[in-house]
Amino acid sequence: MDGTIVLLNLMGGVALLLWGLRMVNTGVMRAFGRELGAFLKFCLKNRFQSFFGGLSVTMLLQSSTATALLTASFAGKGLVPAAAGIAIMLGADVGTTLVAQVLSFDLSFLAPVLLFVGFVRHATASSTRAKNLGRIILGLGMMLTALKLLAFASEPIRTSEISQFVLSSLSGEPVLVVILAALITIIAHSSLATVLFSLSLAATGNFPMDVAFAMVLGANLGGAVPPIMATMKADKAARRPPLGNLFCRLIIVVVMVPFVNVVGPELALLEASPARQLVNFHTMLNLACVVIFLPFVGPLGRLTERLLPDNTRADENIPTPLYLDKAALDSPQLAMANAVRDTLRMGEILENMCRNTKDAMVTGNPQLFPKIRAGDQYVDDFDRAIKNYLTKLGRESLEEEDEARCREILSFTTNLDHIGNIVVMNMTEMIESSVKNQVNFALEDQEDFVKLFDIILTNLGLALTVLMTSEPASAKNLIQRKQLFREAERKSVNNHLRRLRSNRTMDQEASAMHLSLMSDLRRINSLAAAGAYLVAGLKEH
Repeated sequence: MDGTIVLLNLMGGVALLLWGLRMVNTGVMRAFGRELGAFLKFCLKNRFQSFFGGLSVTMLLQSSTATALLTASFAGKGLVPAAAGIAIMLGADVGTTLVAQVLSFDLSFLAPVLLFVGFVRHATASSTRAKNLGRIILGLGMMLTALKLLAFASEPIRTSEISQFVLSSLSGEPVLVVILAALITIIAHSSLATVLFSLSLAATGNFPMDVAFAMVLGANLGGAVPPIMATMKADKAARRPPLGNLFCRLIIVVVMVPFVNVVGPELALLEASPARQLVNFHTMLNLACVVIFLPFVGPLGRLTERLLPDNTRADENIPTPLYLDKAALDSPQLAMANAVRDTLRMGEILENMCRNTKDAMVTGNPQLFPKIRAGDQYVDDFDRAIKNYLTKLGRESLEEEDEARCREILSFTTNLDHIGNIVVMNMTEMIESSVKNQVNFALEDQEDFVKLFDIILTNLGLALTVLMTSEPASAKNLIQRKQLFREAERKSVNNHLRRLRSNRTMDQEASAMHLSLMSDLRRINSLAAAGAYLVAGLKEH
């Protein structure tokens, strides 16, 4: 039973440590995510600024994985080249070592104060940012409490014969320990947590130092894997920085494994404390990684570009959501940026549907109708996936600006889905029926249909631009174009009615279909421009 209690205490301490890390990370991202993103963009001028940018952001987030996701998001947008992304992540690796340096000191006396202050701040705050500041302070208090609990829970290891047998059997097996520690880190999604856990074990005094050093190596190797897993479904550009970082860590770990028995005595000359030796080893390991690889981030970036070449056109047109990364939900700004990217792809599918519909009207090609219906299914899938993704954002954690942006995206995807329904259920059905029944539209009506449909396609493209940029000037331009379409559509309908009155032999069925198609185009135009009113700050009329 004693062993069971020790194991439960260790598991509880690790769980509390991970939860504290998560609270700090999510609190910082929700309170300052936009500012951190802007800071990272500012640090892209050269490799050294990128390195220090990654270091600074990671010290605030206390998670190199979170920094990696920020970097991957920017890389996916084309804002961060692979070389700069690798430099940022090298800085992130060093940032986690500095956090470990601070936490290696006994700061447990601060835990009750931080817990109390954090709770009061979170419970009494009126603004979202203030609540997240309370979350950050609470998370820090939990981390310090967890470290104290881990130190208490690991004390029995010193006198346990079973634990001493297990540890002695692991001593001299650095490769096995590295693999085990890497797996633990991948499961925990935090190299910092694994390093701090190894510090707690080393503090007992009877923990073999070669095993502890191997655990630090495994934590560094395993810490490079979660960003790769989190970006597996992202485009190639977003996956390059995490891949380059994995190469760097893998090489440095492989080189250092044979020397785990050598570094101990050297580090003991600096500080006698086993915990301080471990944290110094962790820092020196990552500094060595920077010194070795920072000058070569250019060639590393080119290597990742060869291994992950830019998507071909066929890849880009795969009709499935690619950017709805669940790991980015902790940062509303990142999550909404991902949703916008897939909404733009949804818009591209809808544009292809509209072009096929226009061609079907002109040519009567029956092979176009299945493509249009397949496109509508893809649009429905995107709409459902994006809505499910955005509804996972905690509304209580959103700033007013972020909540407005979220509503804007959801409204836009809904409008795109409605346009797809109109194209398939109304227009496609009608055009297909006219082809089967050999209904002949007047030449003037076909010309008006094509002209108005071209305006629709232009307005739809402008609507996608408005969604992407949120610029009021573009939104007002779209609203003006909506009015121009109304005038053109009204003129076309009046001309058609005039021809109908003057020509009694005109096909009545073709006339009814044409007027119905004009009505559908008018509805599509209104839906395409609807989101512009939110951006422009005007009331729709």
